[in-house]
Amino acid sequence: MKKVNLFGFILLSVVLFSCGNKQVKDVQPQLSSLNVELQETALSTKLKDIDLTRLPRLTPEEYDRLQLARVKDLGGYDLSDLTMGEILFTNDQGKILTIKVITDGEITEYLLSYDKDGNLLDNLLVAYEDMVEYYSEVSSKINSNKIIVQTVNFTYGDEDGSNAEKSDTAFTNYQITPELRIVND
Repeated sequence: MKKVNLFGFILLSVVLFSCGNKQVKDVQPQLSSLNVELQETALSTKLKDIDLTRLPRLTPEEYDRLQLARVKDLGGYDLSDLTMGEILFTNDQGKILTIKVITDGEITEYLLSYDKDGNLLDNLLVAYEDMVEYYSEVSSKINSNKIIVQTVNFTYGDEDGSNAEKSDTAFTNYQITPELRIVND
């Protein structure tokens, strides 16, 4: 199955589902405490690289501490569907991390930002893969304080009934503010 992926070479370089790579990246802002600087990171869901049965699930304490009940899109998922992603940024201003939702048919990843007191500020869907039908795929790239979210929607067949595979790709740009808010760019 051929998929259109303009950032494929970048997205394959860093896969968040490698359980052994959960390093905290302490990145100090340059010149001013108002800059948010993240190392270049690619967020994507690539099933061939993970063993879903070995991922540790979130505990009730972690769920409460991360204030995940406030993330509207996580409503309806069991605690057994949630697993920790990576801590991408942490310093005295706050932190940015990812949470994964893994079900029988989908993997979804959210980027979450927290202030210096640990209060949830914002969340953003940054990766999604439908493991069954492959109707859509979301992947993201973070560079400095910029986030590019790529959404690919697949269609199989056309009006004439042929089995042509087509895809539409959309890019949405976000920025991480000095207060660690996630806003449209």
